[in-house]
Amino acid sequence: MGKENTFHLGITMAGAVSAGAYTAGFIDYLIEALELWEEQKLIITNKIFKNETLTNYEKKIPLHNVCIDVLGGASAGGMVGMITALSTYSKMPPVKKPTNDKTGNILYDSWVLLDDDIDVSLKNNVTTFQKMLYTDDFEVNPDGIPSLLNSKSIDRIADKVFNELVSLEKKRERPNYISEDLRVLVTLCSLRGIPFELNFERITSANFPYSPGHRMNEHMIIAHFKIKYDEKLDKDVYLKFDPYDKDSEELLKLCTKATGAFPIGLAPRHFEGKLSTEYIKNCILRNLEIKDEDKSAINIKLDDEYFDFTDIDGGTINNEPYSEVVQVLEEVSPNHDRKFPMFGTIMIDPFPNFYDQDEFKPKKNPLKDLVFQKSFWSVIPEAYFTFREQVRVKHSGSFYKDYFRLLIFPVKWEQNGVLKNHPPIACGALGGFGGFLDIEFRKHDFFLGRNNARNFLRGFFMLEYNEEKLHPLFSGLNQEAVDTFRRKIKNAEESETIYFPIIPDLNFISDKKGGHTNPYHYTIDEFPKLKPGYFDSIKPNLKNRVNKILTYEINKRFEKKWLLRNALKVVKGYVSKRIVNSVIKIMEKDFASRNMMPK
Repeated sequence: MGKENTFHLGITMAGAVSAGAYTAGFIDYLIEALELWEEQKLIITNKIFKNETLTNYEKKIPLHNVCIDVLGGASAGGMVGMITALSTYSKMPPVKKPTNDKTGNILYDSWVLLDDDIDVSLKNNVTTFQKMLYTDDFEVNPDGIPSLLNSKSIDRIADKVFNELVSLEKKRERPNYISEDLRVLVTLCSLRGIPFELNFERITSANFPYSPGHRMNEHMIIAHFKIKYDEKLDKDVYLKFDPYDKDSEELLKLCTKATGAFPIGLAPRHFEGKLSTEYIKNCILRNLEIKDEDKSAINIKLDDEYFDFTDIDGGTINNEPYSEVVQVLEEVSPNHDRKFPMFGTIMIDPFPNFYDQDEFKPKKNPLKDLVFQKSFWSVIPEAYFTFREQVRVKHSGSFYKDYFRLLIFPVKWEQNGVLKNHPPIACGALGGFGGFLDIEFRKHDFFLGRNNARNFLRGFFMLEYNEEKLHPLFSGLNQEAVDTFRRKIKNAEESETIYFPIIPDLNFISDKKGGHTNPYHYTIDEFPKLKPGYFDSIKPNLKNRVNKILTYEINKRFEKKWLLRNALKVVKGYVSKRIVNSVIKIMEKDFASRNMMPK
């Protein structure tokens, strides 16, 4: 099968904090389906080459191709994208049942096990969240407290992914469903602005030697990695994706940690001598979609060899790098046909903003009944809401082009048209940090991701199948395959349209034979709750961290004001107690509202 029988796919993964477990689960099932299909196609094509007879099962297998060309993500989504790319260097076993043991599947082991102690020989196993309350991250840090939570667990998880990568000698050949020039994009947010100006009239004279421009500062950086990296052609334009090269591995690891450096909550990351100013300039031109002939219109003012900066969570400024993913697909398939699309995107968003995550209802417009803010105090919260919502608006033209695209989001159905009476995501508590508290929350969301992926491939990720106007992707399709995988949809006028999957899920064949095709079946049906006494168990560590933070800040801020410093230390215990009790109360209220507190 040639290019005419290949559908090119781009995957965008939104930021999600600990709910990256959902995205990881979705990707795990997607990779499982692609692997099964790839194995069967190799067997079938080999038989066809040898002119051997196909079995009835083999006749049901479509022979077109799907190729993932780009993985783009922000924050947790960027981390999942990076791990997904690394997972293709060896055959990754899918995780089909919940377990607390290591599986060899780096998506599951990274996102479900996190940094929990899983060694049964240990007397007191410590969870990831307990470790995030340790104080060893700033006790030896002369520059101060890096973040509210200890981020060393994030370091250990990321380091483990790279350290346990299969050796270069054992690395397998790239599977056909992964592009030989795969791009991996992760968003970064630089606290240091990148200055550039838009040139206006550029006529100068002896009397008026300088014409000013409109100056701006860009804070969004896209780390754009290429697997098929050419040292001459791609230097300072793209970044090298090679985990077996020391310099590339260091940058890959840093970007993995940096895209998820949730502001204030987790430690920021520092880029020193990592990204050249030429790369930054090309990144800005690419972000702004400025073509070569228009480069003279702007002037990017960077003089040093490298652009050094402090990064916070990539989702802060670009939480869904959809446009950047589309730009890559446009390069791969420049001749787009709306009637017969040969490329498309799926966007995985654990926290879609079209509904209230806690109640799974359409979101209300907070400004509906309050058109005018007439007081100082009413403007402040609305200003924050305005800035947050404005960041979500995509200004790239690629975002609004009429391409094939579908949105993936968490959903649990009782039956057709009836949702389960509960928020679908367990990790959604505490603004997305809830998953760090308990492995059961992450297991639930990982397998919800797998179950949603199963239903998505079988019922939604499809193109119309019309024999009179046949999509080129489906040319040469066996009737047995059509009969096995087609889906008939009736519209409002009762007319019927036939659809065929872009990625056939071969598990469907065995599930159908065994009568296990219920789309409302969930691997973990029962929604998890906090363990009894959980908040009492973390209170000592929480109190210790708050105490250490207050002590450090008092000593540093009032170093030369000993009287005030000592006075503050007297009331520190009271303040610390109030903070801890308030935090616990907020956490209890949030979990109670989700019906996740123990009875």
